[in-house]
Amino acid sequence: MEEVIPGIYLIKEKSSFERIKPSENIYVIAGPDGLIFDAGFGNKKVVKFLIKEINKIEQLYRNNKEDFKITRILVSHGHPDHFAGLKRIKNALGVKIVLTEKTADIIKNKKSFMKSFNADSYEDYLIIQKGFRYRIRSFLQKLMYSFFFKRIYGLSFIANPDEIIKANTEISINDENWKVFPSPGHAVDHISLYNQKKGVLLSGDNILSKTTWLGPPNCSISDYIESVETIQKLPNLKIILAAHGALIKNPGERTLEILKHRKERTQQVIDIIKGNIEKGTSPDEIIQKLYPNKKKMQIEITRGWVCLTLKMLEEQNVIKRIEGKKEIKFYSTNKL
Repeated sequence: MEEVIPGIYLIKEKSSFERIKPSENIYVIAGPDGLIFDAGFGNKKVVKFLIKEINKIEQLYRNNKEDFKITRILVSHGHPDHFAGLKRIKNALGVKIVLTEKTADIIKNKKSFMKSFNADSYEDYLIIQKGFRYRIRSFLQKLMYSFFFKRIYGLSFIANPDEIIKANTEISINDENWKVFPSPGHAVDHISLYNQKKGVLLSGDNILSKTTWLGPPNCSISDYIESVETIQKLPNLKIILAAHGALIKNPGERTLEILKHRKERTQQVIDIIKGNIEKGTSPDEIIQKLYPNKKKMQIEITRGWVCLTLKMLEEQNVIKRIEGKKEIKFYSTNKL
């Protein structure tokens, strides 16, 4: 553990398999009425490590004759690497689980969680998939996800959180006001936690030192851009404590960089569609032009943001689609 801001500690849950189980940053806002932000993984070994690190923080406070008590845990959104550890952490520390209404609904049981993962998938990433083979593959994928999340992430669900809060509210942590506000984009239920006096933002997955993953389900490019713009305008913002990777010590530069990147990516998709205006362009053709030398797995990872960009452009009525028997083609409209 490391004290990254006075009174705020980072505990990093490291992983040897970053692509399938990324290292997670857990933050402890220490004091007499402290809070844990994000729960990380739910595997017994990982949670045991987390509790051990929290006990070290407590010992530091006891040695300095300062009050220390963690009373609550709040998660940024309902992705398994952020809430899987909730149940074991609660059992070990006796803390209250605090969730927003949307997150509580998503993680209340397996059915609701899997439904959220299948919702708004933008037609399976805009690949036409029909018939018996598709149904079988879809069924096997659901089984794989269920097994994967339970075994690799230590997933468990929370049927009855101790407290449900609004996504836009203020909470008191150690007698200081912290603002909880909705920041959707990476996830429909994503929230951020901000202390204006300290200039500290706990951003979850929205602002990272590397590119935030965006893709169906329940992601939105336009929502993400709006959330980053909101964060960029936060008064007195000095540092961003991200859920993965390094801390963001230049929040103004980083948010500007993200917005520029998204604008450039959107323009690349537009240019590809405009360049093939008569025959139309499929998502696969866009991906191949963007990433001509990528391997199949890398291409599938990038498919998410491409399809979300297409969805955004459709909603803005600057492109239109024509669906054939085997593929979907996109064409520019007069607004492009």
